[in-house]
Amino acid sequence: MTKLDLVLARIRQLPLERQDAVAQYIDLFLQDEESGSVFTDEEWVAIEPTLDEGGPTTPHEAFAAEVRSKYPG
Repeated sequence: MTKLDLVLARIRQLPLERQDAVAQYIDLFLQDEESGSVFTDEEWVAIEPTLDEGGPTTPHEAFAAEVRSKYPG
């Protein structure tokens, strides 16, 4: 039995609602793999100029920066 077979067996033991959620996640993953990107060309045109702005790169960093600006030192 392959690793995939073992994982699928575990998924089949989940309630149907959870199985559907996992199936949707896998489907999105496969679509991303097929397209090579999670963004369309138009989205990349909008995103790329902001990549080097040097601002926070994660929601946590953005939140921490906002808190620091409101409550310095």
